[in-house]
Amino acid sequence: DFLQEEIIKMKRKIEEEAKIATTSLEKLQAKADDLQALVTMKSEKIIEMESERKEQETIRMKEIDMLIELRDIVEDQKTRIASLEEEVERGDSAQRSMEAQQRLLCEAEAKTAEAEETVEKWKARMAEAELIMKEMEAKIEQEEEENRMLQEMI
Repeated sequence: DFLQEEIIKMKRKIEEEAKIATTSLEKLQAKADDLQALVTMKSEKIIEMESERKEQETIRMKEIDMLIELRDIVEDQKTRIASLEEEVERGDSAQRSMEAQQRLLCEAEAKTAEAEETVEKWKARMAEAELIMKEMEAKIEQEEEENRMLQEMI
């Protein structure tokens, strides 16, 4: 009798511990599911941010190409200005020729000033784009680190 009562007590205790273990297992599974969902969400966000970064890189490359073209234009303008200045220095005896050269020189200087102003604007935009790229890369690294930490937790 005593032995049967002990067996019944032990059986109840085992059943209670089994219920507790089952509950704990369900909670752990729910947490694992939540973490997996979070990892999936973070992975999608990383993919999205990577896409945005590539887009920004494409824009930055186009802006660099434009800056190179502008630099070439400025160099061409400087060359034209230098050429015009040499012509002015050599001088031409006719007043009409001198006035035409002066007009060309003024136009070239105006175009050069415009080109230099445009280059400055592009430089500012490039600086902004690079800052945005650095911020995006930092965000991606942060997300990847969080993703790694979540993966390690799982």
